[in-house]
Amino acid sequence: MPQERNALRVGVVTIFIVAAFFLILIWISQHIGGEMQTITIRFKSTPDMPTLVPGSAVLVGGHRVGKVVGVALEPIELSDPQTGKTTQAVYLVVEAEIHRTLALKTDCKVFAEGPPLGGDGIVKIDLGSAPDPIKDDHIIEGSAPAGLGAALASLQSELDGDDPSSLLGQIKAQLEPEGNNSLLAKLLKSLDDINQMTGTLARELKPDQKAALLAKIHEVMDNINSTTGALRQEFDAQKPTVMLAKVHLAMDSVNDGLAAISRILKTNEAPLSRTIHHVETTAENIANETDPARADSLIAHFKEASRRLNASLADINKVTDTTRQVVVLNRENINKLLLNFKESSDHIKTGVKYVLRHPWRLMNEPSLTEIKQQAIFDAARNFSEAATRIDDATAQLRALAELHDGDIPADNPDLTRIQADLNQTRQQYRKAETALWRLLDVE
Repeated sequence: MPQERNALRVGVVTIFIVAAFFLILIWISQHIGGEMQTITIRFKSTPDMPTLVPGSAVLVGGHRVGKVVGVALEPIELSDPQTGKTTQAVYLVVEAEIHRTLALKTDCKVFAEGPPLGGDGIVKIDLGSAPDPIKDDHIIEGSAPAGLGAALASLQSELDGDDPSSLLGQIKAQLEPEGNNSLLAKLLKSLDDINQMTGTLARELKPDQKAALLAKIHEVMDNINSTTGALRQEFDAQKPTVMLAKVHLAMDSVNDGLAAISRILKTNEAPLSRTIHHVETTAENIANETDPARADSLIAHFKEASRRLNASLADINKVTDTTRQVVVLNRENINKLLLNFKESSDHIKTGVKYVLRHPWRLMNEPSLTEIKQQAIFDAARNFSEAATRIDDATAQLRALAELHDGDIPADNPDLTRIQADLNQTRQQYRKAETALWRLLDVE
């Protein structure tokens, strides 16, 4: 029994020592190599992508700084920002561990490169120069594959004749004679046009065809020759029917006319001289009458008449200006004069009507009843006068509105005067009303 217990203790201690030894080795390896950080890189899955497996080296500046710890193909949904459609693409997601002392920036670049002779690829990192570092959970978008294999794959894709977007496909498209937009088709079409033009030019240069251009040129030259021949015949002075002979005949007629005119001038030289003298005298008289320097000339009389007319117009302007000033300065007095004249005419009209209806009032003294009736009549007349003044004010307001096109200013003096007259008329109307009720014994 004691021996079994010692063996158990020895086993437990041995296991503990081995575990502690491995832990110490792991701890020492971590502190010797430095603390690591995990980054996630996402590459687009393409045929020229090199083989990345766990353990593939991660290089920065040509030095190994870590390794790939995980590789997986994952489908990812992508959204088109223009159309909004969602498509699914397969990406290669790589997880790698690198030294934490390497600070990746937001503009860092990651390349996957395969060796020239084949084998597993490596990951190269450009740390970037931006001021901000990437976050721990940030997924780095990998760049296009690099290296000789990627270059060969890119060259192979450019030399794919079945791909219309490749270089060889575009060259084949430009050399396609059946394509409407190809370079060879346009060249063949240009050559066809040149052949057609040369064929047409060859047909136009056949002199035996009347519709050809050269035949028409020959015809034009024949017509020119005919025209010049006819002109040569017309300039033959020996033939009386041609143009030059007729020109000679016309010149002879002109010479005869000039000779006759010369004879007439010679035989009528004195009458012509007198006529010219009369014309000169008439022109001199007209010049004298139109000379403004002479006091007795016609133009001088016109100038004097216009001066007097201008003086008369100036006097008329002064008279009208003075009249306007008088009217403006005495407008109120004129209005009062017209108003007094109208009131006087109204009183005279009323008095004449009363005398015509009661002529005996001129000889007999009225009684108390008649005096009371007369007071009532006076009150009624005051009512009538007030109504007449209201009508006058209405007429003045209508005339003033027409003068100002219906928009009378609030500070217009005529409007102020009419308002004052209406207030005075209203007061007189109230006085007449009070006197009438008092005479009629109405409370």
